[in-house]
Amino acid sequence: MGRWQKLQTNPTVICDTGHNVAGIRYIVQQLTAAMQNGTGKLHIVFGMVNDKDIHSVLHLLPKEAIYYFTRASVKRALPEKELMELATEVGLHGSSYPTVVEAVKDAQTKSLPEDFIFVGGSSFIVADLLTNRDALNFH
Repeated sequence: MGRWQKLQTNPTVICDTGHNVAGIRYIVQQLTAAMQNGTGKLHIVFGMVNDKDIHSVLHLLPKEAIYYFTRASVKRALPEKELMELATEVGLHGSSYPTVVEAVKDAQTKSLPEDFIFVGGSSFIVADLLTNRDALNFH
């Protein structure tokens, strides 16, 4: 669970617990491959904890995606507004949300069936997502 786990189709929703430079680099390769054949947009629900190499990770993320910056429900979580500010500095654009559920719901609302939603950046983000599967209609 939590490793390139598919939760929904139309739009596709995938989560992954990759949370460091090596993990995010691999996830970006997978996202690039997944998006090559599609015509939809990439939506990324993203949060990190405050003791990771945030700047290096943000530089790896695709600039063309629509971002939903959020925070996990743990004390180590980087505040979503701070994450959004750091991301904006490297050319990533989106909005911030106080919970993973709110971020994912907004991504679902703004996505078309051909779009792709990725949720990750931290094991804790994925844990919040999977804990709230029913509230998000992922069965």
